[in-house]
Amino acid sequence: MKTNKKKLTLKDVADACGVSPTAVSLVLNNRESNISKATKEKIIRVANEMNYQFNNVARSLAIQKTNTIGIIIPDISNAFFSESIRYMQTELHKQGYEVILCNSEEKFASDIKYLNLLLSRQVDGIIMTVSSESMENENWKKIKAILDNNGTPHVLFDRYFPGDEAKVSLDNESSAYHLTYYLIKNGHTKIGLITGPMTLNSSKGRLEGAKRAIIENGLKFDEKNVFYGKYDIETGRLGAEHLFGKVTAIFSFNDLQAYGVMEKARERNIKIPQDVSLIGFDDIFYSSILETKLTTVKQPLEKMSRAASNLLVELIDNANKKKNLSFAGKFIIRDSVIKH
Repeated sequence: MKTNKKKLTLKDVADACGVSPTAVSLVLNNRESNISKATKEKIIRVANEMNYQFNNVARSLAIQKTNTIGIIIPDISNAFFSESIRYMQTELHKQGYEVILCNSEEKFASDIKYLNLLLSRQVDGIIMTVSSESMENENWKKIKAILDNNGTPHVLFDRYFPGDEAKVSLDNESSAYHLTYYLIKNGHTKIGLITGPMTLNSSKGRLEGAKRAIIENGLKFDEKNVFYGKYDIETGRLGAEHLFGKVTAIFSFNDLQAYGVMEKARERNIKIPQDVSLIGFDDIFYSSILETKLTTVKQPLEKMSRAASNLLVELIDNANKKKNLSFAGKFIIRDSVIKH
C-alpha cells in the first residue's frame, strides 16, 4: 500500500531552525544578508540532516538562470570531440555550470531536435559543432534562424556557418600548407589527398592549403589525385584504394582516415612509409603509439575547448561580446614520411 509522504518545504526547515522561511531562502540561495555565520551554518546543517531537496526549477524561474550549458557534437566516437567535451566540462564546471551533452551522429534532423530540446530546457548557453548534413543544401540556415530567434548565447566550435556567430576554430589552411610543403621538401611530387566533407570549413581550408602548397612549389595540382569523403576510417580505406599506385605520399585530412589507409596498406602488402608516405591531421591519442607513428598536426584541443567555454560564459554575461578565435596547429613529425 502506498503511503503519501509529505514533501519537505522551506517552512519545515525554517521551523526546525527557529528562523523565518526568508532567512532559509537567503542562505540556501547564497544571497547576501545580515544573517550571522553561526545561523547560516545551522541552516545548512539542518537542511542536510532533513534531506531537504532545494527546488532548483523554482529557483531557475525566479532568477532566469539554470546554470546549465548545452553542448552538441557530431560524433562522440571521434576522439577529437570526446576529448573536447572533457576539457569543456571541466572548465564549465569550474565556473558553476553543469553540462547537457547531445550527439547528433552527423545528422541535420538530430541537430534540430537537440537544439530545440536544449532551448526548451532553458540552458544558459550552447556550444555547437554542426553536423556535416547541416552544412549541406544550406540546412544550416534553419539552425541559424532558431538560434537568432531564441537569442540564447552560443559559440560554434571547430565547424561554423556564415554569419557573425562567436566561433572557435583552427587555422586549417595554414596547417595543411605546412604539412603538404613537408611532403614536397622530402621529394614527393605526386601527392594524394583524402578530404573530409567539402561542406565543412575544415575540409575547405585543408584542401585550399594543400593545393596552394602544391602550386606555389611548381607542381601540378591533379584533381584525379583527390578522393572526396568523410572524416572516418572507411573513407581512408576507400581513398587508399583510389590512390595506391598513383602517388608516393598521401595527406589524409584527419587521423581516422590515415588509420584506414594503414589498414588497406596492410591488406595490399604496401609498406608505410617505404612504399607510400602518409600524414594525418588532429594527432589523436593512437597516432603516437601505432607501429608506424603518424606524422600529423596537433590541434591545441585543450586551449580551443577552454577558449570556447570561456567565450560562452562571457557571452552569457555580455551578449554583444562576440569573437572569432582562430588557433594555430602544431606540426608533429614522426615516422610515416621518408625522402622519396
